[in-house]
Parts: sequence; C-alpha cells; structure tokens
Amino acid sequence: MKLSTEQRDDVADDAAIRYRAGESWAEIGARYDLTPQYVYRLTTARHDITFRRWGRQPFADVDEVVRRREDGQTLEQIAEDLGCSRQAIRTALETAGRTPPTRYPRLAESRTPTADEIAELRGLYEACPQAPRARAVRGEEGRVLAGACRSVVDDGVPMQRLSVALGRGATWLHWLLSCHDLRPELRKARTTTRRTRS
Repeated sequence: MKLSTEQRDDVADDAAIRYRAGESWAEIGARYDLTPQYVYRLTTARHDITFRRWGRQPFADVDEVVRRREDGQTLEQIAEDLGCSRQAIRTALETAGRTPPTRYPRLAESRTPTADEIAELRGLYEACPQAPRARAVRGEEGRVLAGACRSVVDDGVPMQRLSVALGRGATWLHWLLSCHDLRPELRKARTTTRRTRS
C-alpha cells in the first residue's frame, strides 16, 4: 500500500503515541496493515523516540523510583523490582530533576556486568540479522541491542569493560552506540595545565 506524505505523517504521529503508551511496533503495524519495520522507520524519522527493551513496560512511578534510588538501589535493581526498563527508571529520575550519576562512570564508581546482563545482551546480539558478520549492527534489532547496552553502561559498567565481557573488541561498543546515536556525553576532563600569570 502506497501512502501519501500526509498519510505517512498521520501514521507516524499515531505510532509515536502508541509506542510510548506501550504498544509494540508489530501491534502498531498490524493496525495499519504495515510491517513493523516500515512503521518504525516512518516514526523514528519524524519523532524522537525513547526506546524500551522487549517485554518491559515503558513507565515507572517517579516517587517510588526516587525513594528506591535514595535507599541505595541500582537502576537494574529498581527496574527488576518495578518490572520496567532501566530507560524508564532514568526517565523517572530525570522527571524528578535528578540524573543517575552513571554516564561514563569513574573507575571508583564502576562495576562489572552481571552474568544475567551478559546473557541478555548476547541474546539480543544473536537476534540481529547482521550478527556476527558486522562489527556494528543496524536496524531495529541493532537499535534494541544498543539501547540495552547503553542501559548497562548507564548503570555503571564502562563501555570497554562491557565490550570485552561480550567477547568483542575493546572499541566495539563505542561503534555500536555511535551507529545508533546513543553514546553517552563525555565528561569534561580536569585540566592540569597551569594558568599563565600576567
């Protein structure tokens, strides 16, 4: 079915709302008799979409997330307890005016990925049509993998450590996140240069 520009815009607008409300790309595509991949491309070309992991609910109660974070729980623990994604936890913290201090974690604050995290990420990687031939995987499956990797990085695992734990090269995760525009912002480095006196 060939859609007009106006129809494509309408589908993308509705799909963005439905995806954010928890529907999958497959469910949205079935509504319009379109493939999930086509609806995904239409929508992401027109809207800034925060991706969620398969099988997880997209929302988390802000007050509950903040309380658990103040009690010392990690993003992973909160997501597991509340049955939602780590992206939903980060969104809740940002809504409350707090950002999890885990982007590009300092060595003193970093951790090693858990066996469950590695198993999950390997499963997502193997689901990518290009794997294992491609260094960086694209498409919706690659985006899901990149989002899941980014969640683990945001929860305190350095990118190089995660890449190696996944059996990839030290810079593979940098490439993957760059492909999907999901690399964390760089922290400003402290300079050791002495100020020039006048």
